[in-house]
Amino acid sequence: MRRSYRVLASALTAAVLLGAAACAQRGGGGAAGHRTSPADRVSPADPPSAASTVPALTDAGAASALLRAGDLGGSWAGTEGAATWRDGLLKGKADRPECQELLDGVYAEDLLGEPSGGSAVAGFDDGEYGAQLRHHVGQYKETAVDAKLGQVRELTDECAAFGVAVAGGRTTHAVEVAPFDLPGAGDARQGLRMTVEGGVEGEEGPLTLDVAAVRVGDGAAFLTHGGLYGVDGDTTRRAVERGAQRLKEAQEARRTGRSPEAEEGESPGDQEGPREPESPAAGESTGDQERNEQEQEQQQGGQDRQDEQPADQFDAQEGDDWQDDWQDGWRSGLQGGQDE
Repeated sequence: MRRSYRVLASALTAAVLLGAAACAQRGGGGAAGHRTSPADRVSPADPPSAASTVPALTDAGAASALLRAGDLGGSWAGTEGAATWRDGLLKGKADRPECQELLDGVYAEDLLGEPSGGSAVAGFDDGEYGAQLRHHVGQYKETAVDAKLGQVRELTDECAAFGVAVAGGRTTHAVEVAPFDLPGAGDARQGLRMTVEGGVEGEEGPLTLDVAAVRVGDGAAFLTHGGLYGVDGDTTRRAVERGAQRLKEAQEARRTGRSPEAEEGESPGDQEGPREPESPAAGESTGDQERNEQEQEQQQGGQDRQDEQPADQFDAQEGDDWQDDWQDGWRSGLQGGQDE
């Protein structure tokens, strides 16, 4: 009986040891019976992406990407206010709901939606033909801008012709919309030309308005160029191309961490600052420069005093010369009398 007990105890001990070993193997050295799931495992934090390390576009950065009057031509200057045809011809009710969205976006200049970062706007007037150009720059989400550009493309096709009631519905104008070709600037772009029949405040002639939008990375520019006496399409294309280049430069400065460079030359609101004093020559201190200037002034003053002798000094010299001549003559006469 004692032998059977010992055999049973040995068997139970072996079973316990085998079970413990199996649990340790399944637990991987951890607590018995615990399995680590993928969610429980702690992984190192993902490194930040390149896009997340780039600072947001500031208002100053957006302003550095704005057009300048010199980009447009000699007859352009900073605007004096919104053109009267904006309220007179663009603020109204379209006879088709889908075209109302396009009309409102053109009037409010927000076809791209609200910017997600910094923004800036500039306006210019053409003193020769009375046209006006407005340029907006801002930071947006790339996918949102591309979606807006596609929507503008669709509305341009759907709203090729519609009517707009203005002045409280008392007047209706015919509107025509057509695609407008833009240069291959930026990463994405879309343009249209809108023509509104009618006049405003005694000025007859249809309104011609070019509308363009260009995306450069997560920055975008929106431009309108319109007038009652026609507009130059080449001016619109040149402005789009130059504006895209300026926006590209602003984006590059933003990625590299450089501050927007001050614009040299003509720009709206630019004023010439006070002239900076001249700095000392290389190797010369400010005190040495002041002493040199004082010595030069003293030398110049001495030369001036020599050149500008008093008049009485000349009179005294002339008097001495007269006395010498009189004495010489008197001696000559006296000598002649003795010889006789």
